[in-house]
Amino acid sequence: MKNFFNRALWALIGIGVFALISAVFGIVVMFLWNWLLPAIFGLPKINYVQAVGLFMLTRILFSGIGCGFGYGWHRHGKFLFGDDPRLNNPFREKWLNMSEEERNEFWKQHHHPFR
Repeated sequence: MKNFFNRALWALIGIGVFALISAVFGIVVMFLWNWLLPAIFGLPKINYVQAVGLFMLTRILFSGIGCGFGYGWHRHGKFLFGDDPRLNNPFREKWLNMSEEERNEFWKQHHHPFR
């Protein structure tokens, strides 16, 4: 039960931090938009709510919904869907087990830019 309350507390803290960051960046986006884009491109000015929406939209489109730290679905050193996908790659293991001559030969065989 304590674990549930601990997670709920962290979820509330996360929502609060997200709201604070969205508010600050919303103000920044609004000022930059209203300062630059109407003068350069003749676009209309936007209000605060539109700026927060624009910030959230660009955040989702350009970096996904996650927190942006780590690689993949990362949480406390473990991945949501198993181990780190960068480490469980059979081609990576094969490459690491090759000698220098085997690597050079592999590179010569598979690296043709104008194939």
